[in-house]
Amino acid sequence: MQSAGVLVVEDEAVVSLDIQKTLRNMQHRVIGTASTGDGAIGKARECLPDIVLMDIGIPGTMNGIGAARVIQDELDIPVIFVTAWADDATLHEVGGINPYGYIVKPFRDHDIRVAIELALSRKSGEREEQRSEAQQGPAAMTGDATGTGPNASLSDIRALFRKGFFHGIVLLLYSNADIKERVFSSFIEHNLESRGDLIFAYSQSRAHRNFLPEIQNGKIHICRIKAGEVGPVKSTLLRIFTSTSRTDPVPQKVLIDFSEQYRQGEIREVVDRVIAVQQAGVPVSGIIALSARSGDESLFRDLSQRIPSVVAATGGGTLISCADQSFPLESLSFLPQAVVDETVKKVLEPVVLSLLQKPISGQDILLEIRDRYNISVPKARVYMLLYDLQKKGYLTVRIVGKSKLYSATDPGKKHIRQKLDEFTSTFHHILSEMADRSTSKGFPGWEE
Repeated sequence: MQSAGVLVVEDEAVVSLDIQKTLRNMQHRVIGTASTGDGAIGKARECLPDIVLMDIGIPGTMNGIGAARVIQDELDIPVIFVTAWADDATLHEVGGINPYGYIVKPFRDHDIRVAIELALSRKSGEREEQRSEAQQGPAAMTGDATGTGPNASLSDIRALFRKGFFHGIVLLLYSNADIKERVFSSFIEHNLESRGDLIFAYSQSRAHRNFLPEIQNGKIHICRIKAGEVGPVKSTLLRIFTSTSRTDPVPQKVLIDFSEQYRQGEIREVVDRVIAVQQAGVPVSGIIALSARSGDESLFRDLSQRIPSVVAATGGGTLISCADQSFPLESLSFLPQAVVDETVKKVLEPVVLSLLQKPISGQDILLEIRDRYNISVPKARVYMLLYDLQKKGYLTVRIVGKSKLYSATDPGKKHIRQKLDEFTSTFHHILSEMADRSTSKGFPGWEE
């Protein structure tokens, strides 16, 4: 039987001691205990156990289910529930996080043994599958022939990078969390072999889950931040930066993600601390990341003055990198979602046509529109357009697995190019007319 390092989360001391004794008799290692949800998360981050035995009805700001969700999502550590709770409502809630086991008290030693063996076997199989997929490449990992799924590498993103993207401080504005994760993972991977430490402060991210050994040996310093609680980040920065020699400063890397709602002053304090250390002579490089969905243009503009290198990560797998000298931030638009919704739905035909440059399913078209524009369009409208194009001989259909893939025929390619040219010319004409009117004496009927 495989020996495992186990974290025991139980608020009743007698029960906890009994579970620990049972585990030791099975040759497992009890590497930590906790009695609250917050304590369980903190201990899991500190000890990185192979498996967690979790009671549900524990005190604190979250119960065992909430703690298990964080541990599985953030650290990718299997959780087995050992609890007296077995009512329908609890079982339904537990099912939502797909635990690795569920043992109802009172339990037998055999129940613990079997549950741990099954959980470790399942996790081993999952990791083997992930390694196999990684060897086959990013497209195989996602089932996406374009290689732009959430697990694709940074090289698969259509990108325009400034020279030396991984040097200096970069402000990353992202609207797509998957792209953000790829950028973070690539930054960490790029800096693993370099001299110095890496500080990764985040509120919501999975990028560090593939670097647990580097976290354990202190190469990567993890700091979890919540909205309104940036103090730990500033303390971590101060501790790491002040430990470096003034005569031979060690290069430092920072990766800070403000993906929740923070006060502008808090973000500025963290950014200013990083910049101050850089100006003091310590070689600092890294990424300060914010969600562009917050729409706080005044904050974006303010930070771009402090950090001249800006990267905007949009939907659809595109990164636009710019610096204030050549591509000022003012030229980036953050549009109201309601306007995007209305526009895309009204001009759905050219949007669909633009996606038919490669074989694609109707479902993938719907997903692509959702990812690019953050909206859902009626399925019937998309399939009606596809059916009409197919009926005219512009598309062919072939079955791949359970999906219908639509491909443009040679006449279809010509038709699509012509239609898109017509749409582009029309939009350009309309917008030019609007621009001319708005810069003259105003639209007819408007009071000046």
